[in-house]
Amino acid sequence: MAERVLVCVPANAEQARQIAGGRTIEGPLQAFTASPALYETFGLQPSDDEQAEYAAMLLAGLWALIHHGERLVLTAMVDSRTLCPGGEAANGGASLSELEASSVEAWFSDDDGAALDAVRAAVAGLSLDDAWEDPRVQTLHAEHDLAWHSVTELSKEA
Repeated sequence: MAERVLVCVPANAEQARQIAGGRTIEGPLQAFTASPALYETFGLQPSDDEQAEYAAMLLAGLWALIHHGERLVLTAMVDSRTLCPGGEAANGGASLSELEASSVEAWFSDDDGAALDAVRAAVAGLSLDDAWEDPRVQTLHAEHDLAWHSVTELSKEA
């Protein structure tokens, strides 16, 4: 039996609508996971699972902001065979062949109070590593956690 892996998938509004409608998003899709490389990049110990998963979620949110203009992350338990090497490997990045709606467990987004305009403008066109180092991104991460939502709420938002 294949191993199940938690992935954080940066998404756009259309992809969220597909999942809310019970449809599969065809890949390849950028995904982030608590990989050994992510542990090494962030100087985490093997027992730091929660911190590694949180880092993967923040990275996915930042990737979504850079590429989609908003922080929207779908979290899912996927078959490890659907993952292969991809972009952002040092940051836990992988390529996901598809994302089935039934695999999505929750989603994360900014609350209405997060002022993203300045950060969005600052990270436009940057690499993930360069954007991560931007002081406005660090402030965003410190002051505006992504809000957790049940997967059942996705259809109400999408």
